[in-house]
Amino acid sequence: MDGLLRISLLEGQARAFLIDSTALTEEARKIHDLSHTATAALGRLLTGTAIMGSMLKNKNDSVTVSIRGGGEMGLLLAVGQSDGSVKGYVEHPEVDPERRNGKLNVGGAVGKNGMLTVVKDMGLREPYVGQVHLVSGEIAEDFAMYFTASEQTPSLVSLGVLVAREVIAAGGLLIQLMPGASEAAIQSIELSAGMFRDISATIRDYGLHGAVNQLLMHLQPEILEEIPVRYECNCSRERVERALISLGVEELESMLKEQNGAEVGCSFCNSKHNFTAEELSALIEGIRSREE
Repeated sequence: MDGLLRISLLEGQARAFLIDSTALTEEARKIHDLSHTATAALGRLLTGTAIMGSMLKNKNDSVTVSIRGGGEMGLLLAVGQSDGSVKGYVEHPEVDPERRNGKLNVGGAVGKNGMLTVVKDMGLREPYVGQVHLVSGEIAEDFAMYFTASEQTPSLVSLGVLVAREVIAAGGLLIQLMPGASEAAIQSIELSAGMFRDISATIRDYGLHGAVNQLLMHLQPEILEEIPVRYECNCSRERVERALISLGVEELESMLKEQNGAEVGCSFCNSKHNFTAEELSALIEGIRSREE
């Protein structure tokens, strides 16, 4: 089962988030019929977004991370909640360019001429929005740039997906220095950076808790919390109905005239919600009665 560990390092001078996201990445692959490269790209984005979601403090907080790099894959978007649920999609899930040096060419498919955008909805009047230029389109480096440049938190990020016919393993590691970290602590983490590159293989070989021993034991890890993570879409007919109402009478009447109803698809789970002409008419009448 997928899970995320929140870990204190070096007696509180740094912190880590270690995640096994294998099952949720496989669920995304099946829902969206993703190519190998799209599986790796969206899996990395979902993994990073799940980590960010775990940092949120309140039950209804959410974080949306989008990447548009100018590559053939188009827009990649993921939404994470504080409860460990995450969902996402890729605009062009079929894109699967030739491998580069034997590896999936995620950076080439995503592109690097664009932005990574983070929107945190924490129940305030205005959501927090942060944006950075893409570094490589490989996603892990782009997350690291976001944390360093937008949140002023030096961070080491490793994200990985191993995929054949199905997802074999997926995972991620985020390490952040805490304010006041000593020079010795900084050097310890910098010297360890090379160990963290193949995170998905480590998850495959050792599992989530075994990966702590393999990757972090020399950094005095103390596991503070374990959170279950999963791919979950919270769309429902009621939510879609509210979205239709928000369009207003004019737009709904146009749908009624041109389509004799409405079919609304969810980008995150590919479910379809159909509304008949009678149901649209009832929504229109409901709006009008409230306006009177």
